[in-house]
Amino acid sequence: MSASLDDIDFLHMGRTCLGHAARRTANLLTRHYNRHMATLGLELTQAQLLAAIADGSASSAAEIARFLGIDRSTLARNLKPLETAGLITRRQTGGRTVLPVLTAKGEEKVVEIHTTWLKAQEEVSALLGPDGADAVRAQMSALRKAVHILEDRSPEDQDGTAANTASKTNS
Repeated sequence: MSASLDDIDFLHMGRTCLGHAARRTANLLTRHYNRHMATLGLELTQAQLLAAIADGSASSAAEIARFLGIDRSTLARNLKPLETAGLITRRQTGGRTVLPVLTAKGEEKVVEIHTTWLKAQEEVSALLGPDGADAVRAQMSALRKAVHILEDRSPEDQDGTAANTASKTNS
């Protein structure tokens, strides 16, 4: 027996869906940061990518992609305009490994990004209050951990015991 459309409360789904809430929040927050980054001719994703490259701790492009939570093809697409703008270059690090690195122009841009990001970050943090931003980050981390647990499970293991294994996965 299948439910009919009349039996489903779609408004309730929309109001309670964690995925929908996270997507709406991410889109809104991204627009806020994009308004700030637009003064630099960048979007938040490009600014985050340049900052990840500037950090210098990644040993491969794949590692940068993992840190940003994107796949390698998305990373490659995002690197092209930064390279065209003269902000990055690619350096062979051995074997087939190619690592994006900042140019001098890219280093200057990252300093501008940091200043601009600080302003955007402070605006949101001020509205959340001193404990609010930390609480949001903690809850988002908990949500990521829960989803990582679900991703790592085989379909037959999906029996609702995520709470029992939440402490085993880091975000």
